[in-house]
Amino acid sequence: MTIKKLKDLQTYDETKLTKNIVFDEEKSKTIVFNFLPGQVLPKHGHSHRNAYVFVIEGEGVCYLDDIDSAIQQGDIVHCNAHQTISIENTGAKSMTVYVVLAAE
Repeated sequence: MTIKKLKDLQTYDETKLTKNIVFDEEKSKTIVFNFLPGQVLPKHGHSHRNAYVFVIEGEGVCYLDDIDSAIQQGDIVHCNAHQTISIENTGAKSMTVYVVLAAE
């Protein structure tokens, strides 16, 4: 068993969002992304993987394909392997999301 502390994964950089890989297994990967206000995760896809995005803290906008939706602490977003996703921190405070990538 491995236990990691979220607070240890919440690192920030003034110049870009941070990406901290939590676990990387054969069929799944978990990542913590940390955004300062205005930072953006560029539009991209995950072929053959579903992405589940849990908003741990903060608020922003999630762009799935051509649809934009406001997201905030406590929200969970599902992005299938055929969709593209982008996330932007539009709030006044930092934002942390926990992402699970799982094979289809």
